[in-house]
Amino acid sequence: MGGCSAYWQLLVERLATMSEKTQELWPIPKTVVDGITERLRRAIITGTIRPGERIRVADLERKFGVSHIPIREALRRLQSEGFVEISPRRTTIAAGVDSSDLANVYDLRRIIEVEIGRRSVSRMTKSDVETVRRALASFQAVAKDPSSAEFWERHREFHWALLAPAANPTIKRVLDHLWQTSERYVRLFVSTFATMDTVMDLHVELYEACAGGNVITFENALTRHYVETEQTVRDGFRSLQAAQGEVTNSF
Repeated sequence: MGGCSAYWQLLVERLATMSEKTQELWPIPKTVVDGITERLRRAIITGTIRPGERIRVADLERKFGVSHIPIREALRRLQSEGFVEISPRRTTIAAGVDSSDLANVYDLRRIIEVEIGRRSVSRMTKSDVETVRRALASFQAVAKDPSSAEFWERHREFHWALLAPAANPTIKRVLDHLWQTSERYVRLFVSTFATMDTVMDLHVELYEACAGGNVITFENALTRHYVETEQTVRDGFRSLQAAQGEVTNSF
């Protein structure tokens, strides 16, 4: 059994080395499709393209100066990520947002990130804690401008610093997509329906919990952060529905 275990460990190490060398020798350049996908994804996440808004291929051809082929491929990628919906007649709209999807997103965040957070805090060195402190300070420096790209970039950097000691490339790939999905909700509602003092207090609490090295305290702080953020988004839904005289759970 020990020999078998050693064999698999050696195989994993060799595959990792081969992967690193392949990346060094064969760097994959960003394609036109990659660039269009990234721009459209960011426009949907930031609300530049609103939920339910129609996305016309002809408009994008003029905007990007390319044919419909890379644009349709980019839209298919975004469809697989859940950011757009494409009808059988090829009409494309930005995916709507709804309370059930919100619940699923934050349920998944609690399942994944709380466990990674527990492992991270238990492994944190003084250097790791200092990285979190600096990330918090950078985030606080832009707290008065939640509509800026820098605000959200530093927000992601802070949350990544909390989890990085226990993360790996696979975890990061999963979290990147999950954070993009949740960021869309947060940008639409939290910036409008939450005070920045409350938002910052929740993040300071997370830093203090990880700095204290108490796993249970950190787990409770992270769970509270998600619960309060989700509730703020729900309050935003209700306010908009009341203003529009609607009773639906989506728009």
